[in-house]
Amino acid sequence: MNLKIIPARKAADCEKNYNRELWLKFARRITKNAFVKEFLALRDSGTCAWCGEKIADAGNIHHTAYDHSCSFAGIIIVRQQTVQRHSKKREVPDCERCKAENQERFDACMGKLVLVHPLCNMAISAHQPEGGV
Repeated sequence: MNLKIIPARKAADCEKNYNRELWLKFARRITKNAFVKEFLALRDSGTCAWCGEKIADAGNIHHTAYDHSCSFAGIIIVRQQTVQRHSKKREVPDCERCKAENQERFDACMGKLVLVHPLCNMAISAHQPEGGV
């Protein structure tokens, strides 16, 4: 267990300090961005930041801090097909273009994110203060 990746402040406590829409782009919508997931997997050599084991298939993007918001205006639409909703789509921040235009801004977000196993993400939630995620 890497206790350092547990956010010090609850998401709900951080949200109040930011423009809601910009905060949601970072705190919720970025987790649906495939480019970010690929970036984190490469950066961290495909290793789970919680347990240290390799992530074989898919990992979850985990926030180590919620005290941040997206400062890049670009968005993209991604498909998030489900059994019931074949045409479901979501707006997510355009992190790939953000990285291309301003590496420092991109790094500010990536420094608050890690990749973990889905079950490890659940274990992290159990260690957080009530209402943590």
